[in-house]
Amino acid sequence: MIKHPFIILLLFCATISLHGQTSIGQWSDHLIYNTSGAIAVSGEDVYSSTGSSILVYNKALSELKKLSKITGLTETGISTLAWSEENKSLVIGYASTNLDILKNNVIYNIPDINRKYISGRKVINRIRTNGKYAYLACSFGIVVVDMVKKEVFDTWNPGDGITSADVWDLAFGDGIIYAATGNGVYYADLSVQGLSYFANWNQIKSLPVPFANYTAISFAGGKIYVNRSDTQTPATGDYVYAIGSDCKLFMNQPWVSNKAFDADPNGFTIVSKSWTKYFNSDGSLNKTISTYRTDPASTTSMVQAIADNSTIWIADTKMGLMRGDDMEVFSSLNLPGPVSNSAINITSYNGRTIICGGALTASWNNTWGPLQVSVCENNQWTGIESNTLKDGIRALADPDNSNHFFVATWGMGLLEYENNLLVKQYTDANSPLQTIIAGQPYVRICGLAFDKNKNLWITQTGVPGSIKILKSDGTWIVNPLTIDASNLGDITITQSGQKWIVLPRGGGLFVLDDNNTPDNFSDDRYKKITVRDNENNIIQYVYCLAEDLDGNLWVGTSQGPMVYYNTGKVFDSDINASRIKIPRNDGSGLADYLLANEGIASIAIDGANRKWLGTASSGAYLLSPDGITRIKNYNELNSPILSNSVTSVTVDNKTGEVWFGTSKGIQSIRGDATKGGEEFGKVYSFPNPVRENFTGNVTITGLMRDTEIRITDISGNLVYRTVSDGGMATWDLKTYNEKRVSTGVYLVFCASSDGSKACVTKMLVIK
Repeated sequence: MIKHPFIILLLFCATISLHGQTSIGQWSDHLIYNTSGAIAVSGEDVYSSTGSSILVYNKALSELKKLSKITGLTETGISTLAWSEENKSLVIGYASTNLDILKNNVIYNIPDINRKYISGRKVINRIRTNGKYAYLACSFGIVVVDMVKKEVFDTWNPGDGITSADVWDLAFGDGIIYAATGNGVYYADLSVQGLSYFANWNQIKSLPVPFANYTAISFAGGKIYVNRSDTQTPATGDYVYAIGSDCKLFMNQPWVSNKAFDADPNGFTIVSKSWTKYFNSDGSLNKTISTYRTDPASTTSMVQAIADNSTIWIADTKMGLMRGDDMEVFSSLNLPGPVSNSAINITSYNGRTIICGGALTASWNNTWGPLQVSVCENNQWTGIESNTLKDGIRALADPDNSNHFFVATWGMGLLEYENNLLVKQYTDANSPLQTIIAGQPYVRICGLAFDKNKNLWITQTGVPGSIKILKSDGTWIVNPLTIDASNLGDITITQSGQKWIVLPRGGGLFVLDDNNTPDNFSDDRYKKITVRDNENNIIQYVYCLAEDLDGNLWVGTSQGPMVYYNTGKVFDSDINASRIKIPRNDGSGLADYLLANEGIASIAIDGANRKWLGTASSGAYLLSPDGITRIKNYNELNSPILSNSVTSVTVDNKTGEVWFGTSKGIQSIRGDATKGGEEFGKVYSFPNPVRENFTGNVTITGLMRDTEIRITDISGNLVYRTVSDGGMATWDLKTYNEKRVSTGVYLVFCASSDGSKACVTKMLVIK
């Protein structure tokens, strides 16, 4: 058992947290909280699993909180939950078979099952609690966990000793444990020793098909209710049997597959996708719930229900956690967030973040997933969804108006939005954009970029005229150039006006210089580039591009990051990219290439010209401006990052927030660098005043790039000096002798790097 070295923080979604500034280095999750796959109910709280996190509803305060990896959970991928009233503990099972126990706001991790090699499938199907034990119904048997000692107590194997079958569910009654398995229903006296031996279990032979697949079980009113599921003949539906002195068919409906049984002191629930039935302890039907009446147009997708006196709680994968007062009046309990945990692309500008939740296949073909675009600004979320529009893969905000943005789709053309509303869809029917197949939705667009004149450059795949330009006045330019490549990816426009295009799937790069005359093709220069390093090795796969603040072009490849330092000479000669060499510091004088065996999926440049890298398998990296110093590596072992596979990284120039799209969800960390302005903006520090219990860094923002900072006390004594990271600087409230400053007013003097501009602000510190 591993006790986490910190008490988890339950993040309130109320307006309190939304109005404050996020501290430097603080993580935030941006996961979906409008779905529920499993629930557990205590006397005070209701716990609802979203699959990637847990929504917590406090009954007395009517307050929603959330638990995620950022707030202490061991990982994502939650498969099931259970509450132990006797131990006041929440048991959390993961798809990886990892296990957490939450007690008194402390997470205890039990990794034993996850670490143990077991041949075949290794899954926790369901968790039930009884006394001081949690019983895990697994694909390989029953794991008994002592919740007091926080350790695995035993492993039991109900069955015939020959056939291996899942244990799907468990129930307890009158000192007996019942197991619903893929090969029948078994039971044993809990007082009997040696239940790890299969012969100490008995099979219920009175069932019509004793060795069938039984997926759910419940004990109520002295009877056992068990569900038989036949996936081979779904038209017959599932059969529910009531077992007492005899065995009788209790319920059967054609085409109905039952998801879960849950008992309470007064009865039990049976849940299917489209309804929940609540039965009294004697087996009589009390209530059928087939609609919530919260949205008449919505359809249910129920997976579990627990009765709690007169209230019923329902887990619904489409509607989220549902509360039913008197089992009649329903309300949805959700928190704001993106429409999807998927993020093929994230872009952030001036405090507004746009997330595209689409996807492409490995061969760059359509997945035909519904359009899913999420917009976050000032901690407020807007979801843009469409079942008719498909495969939204890139977004780009207007640099003059972040409320105006475009979305590139892989087949449905270009979408234009104003204030989160679709104002126009550009296709082959109303624009020069072209489709691969006439009359079919194959207007494939990926790359989007604005030039200095606010013209929107667009890359198109599979059609003549690879580059289209939507001018700021609404007219179009079609460049006649057709690039010889199977696909065209992202486009980056450099400070000098060059247009660099990623050619996915081994195509290399393409560069165009239109001489800043997009409608005059006679002066264009262009070139297809095979990426080579300084040793002339060919780097076949290129994934992303980013120009830094010094005009160097950073390239994310299958063999780490590379840099073109001399892009101005690209048409004069064959230029090679440089690989970052990291000295070994072992006296050998040798060096190794930075992340030489890692795929770089995304690169972002922050206001201090540092490089953020999102990698395929080792998390996210923060590098110094020259790339030689590894400042941070956020991975699953050393940080709250949700996954080591980071598909997209972006830095908000205004707030310094660094956003990560990972294979397991979306999150961000408050960075310490914003884009420095050409003039001082609204210079201020936060928090201000600094309270005595504050332990983080004070942030000073609104600065120019490389601002010289001097902090003095009210008498003019210097206590700290630094240089800003882009438009932001931080102070740990310590003087040069590493002691926290005393209570008082402190002056922050700011001067541009050349000394031509200056300003001053002040802060109050309470020790």
